[in-house]
Amino acid sequence: MLLRLGPTLTLFAALSLFFLTATGSSVAVGASSKEGAQPPTFEIPHEPVSKLTASEQRGASLYAYYCAVCHGKNGEGDGFNSSELSTPPAKHDDAAFMSTLSDADIAKVIKGGGPALGRSADMPPWGRVLGDRDVASLVAFIRTLSKK
Repeated sequence: MLLRLGPTLTLFAALSLFFLTATGSSVAVGASSKEGAQPPTFEIPHEPVSKLTASEQRGASLYAYYCAVCHGKNGEGDGFNSSELSTPPAKHDDAAFMSTLSDADIAKVIKGGGPALGRSADMPPWGRVLGDRDVASLVAFIRTLSKK
């Protein structure tokens, strides 16, 4: 039976049984030693469920790669390169500031850089690197940063 579970589950089950017997615990196999007692059940740990949509998750990956170096991991404007810029990067976690920008404004800045919206040239244009789907995913994720 254990061989059909795959190597990871087989290892997990074997280690679980080893630790249970090493600590003096008993595992019921077949009939229970106590009347009405249930044999222990083993649950496989699951990855935490994300509250982000698929598009937002894609945007999060893109943000971590392209944006976080200046805007910071959580959009606080505190990325590694932020101290080297002549103008501080936008704080995407600032709900008041972000509410002044439409999704089209954010997409325009991502594609054309800061000057596309009359902002700092420190924000580079990503329009030749990122396609429309990527930009839409980034906009969706950036919107989540100001809702935390």
